[in-house]
Amino acid sequence: MLITGSINTLSTKLQFQLHSLGKDGEEETFRKPWFGTFNMLFAMALVLLVERLVTACTASCCGAAPQMMAESSKEGLLPKPGEEKGRKRKIAMVAVPAASDLLATALAAIGIMYIPASVWQMLRGATLFFTGIFSVIFLKRRLQAFHWIGLMLCMAGVVTVGYASVAGDTGGGEDAAAKANASAVLFGVTLTLLWQVVQAAQVILEEFLMKDVNLPAVEIIGFEGIWGVLMMVVVVYPALWLIPGPDHGHQEDLVDTLVMFYNSSVVQLVVIIYLFSCGTFNITGIAVTGALSAVHRMMLDASRTMIIWGVGLFVHYQIDPASPFGEQWTDSSQLQLFGFVILITGQAIYGEIIRIPGVRYRTVSEDLTKFASPSASLHFASPAVGPVG
Repeated sequence: MLITGSINTLSTKLQFQLHSLGKDGEEETFRKPWFGTFNMLFAMALVLLVERLVTACTASCCGAAPQMMAESSKEGLLPKPGEEKGRKRKIAMVAVPAASDLLATALAAIGIMYIPASVWQMLRGATLFFTGIFSVIFLKRRLQAFHWIGLMLCMAGVVTVGYASVAGDTGGGEDAAAKANASAVLFGVTLTLLWQVVQAAQVILEEFLMKDVNLPAVEIIGFEGIWGVLMMVVVVYPALWLIPGPDHGHQEDLVDTLVMFYNSSVVQLVVIIYLFSCGTFNITGIAVTGALSAVHRMMLDASRTMIIWGVGLFVHYQIDPASPFGEQWTDSSQLQLFGFVILITGQAIYGEIIRIPGVRYRTVSEDLTKFASPSASLHFASPAVGPVG
């Protein structure tokens, strides 16, 4: 999960900095955030396909499929007509979080074009803060003191990281170029934080809507991807074509995107790597949550920031100082690192990995008796994790 999650972020950032020949025969930068959104949703849909293929191959190799079908029929395990209708209704309900998934992923894809990959990854920590606030407002949850301390530290860390990234890109200069660069970074930070708001709203929405959707986590992710792909093809891409914009007169020119994708083997390779890593990340994330806990998953997800930051520094200092994929260590980087430490400390306090002396925590008996009460911990990592790239 740690490795594939890091590859997700790095490959997303990289593909938006590659060049290829467009439909006019001129070289362009592959800045196609909606295509990146489509890739994310397509990767989620592939998870369901892989799960179906593995199940079919396992049954076929073991020669157990006919026997299992017969036994299931005898025992009444096969879905009855009414149950099949219920399953279709559940699958249809997945379309609701899939729509928010699509919007959140688009905000994330646009945001990462304007800020370093490490900053983008750090700002993901804001999801916990917004999820906590939304759970109190909409689900009427009661958070304990240590929850609030953790949330406040998370937000303090996010604000510090965001400020450091914007201040660092002004470079202390007052010229137009420095101000324009700072404005672009601020725009990227804003979109990334909006992504976190939508992501948090999706988590709450899923918990509210999906209580009766008794589907395996793999199926929820897969059907979210399928619904998202359908929405992209039927609604989003036609709208992007009709709305005037900077991409050959459109918000995003799908024809130009496909031509650029066809003309660059590097772009094709990066997209294939992303699809594989994103699908694997979903599956391993489910495995981590099942074998350990959602808190462990959250902390692992935060840990990939250091890998992403390390790769950016290595590219700048060891490969190509002029590469936009690299990251330079500046005075503001120290403040950025300090903000990151505050952020993960807040996450650890919220997840009870770090316990504050003198603060009351639930006992084991209270957890057992009040497991379903409003004071129970948030379902931070729900089965349908949203934009998991």
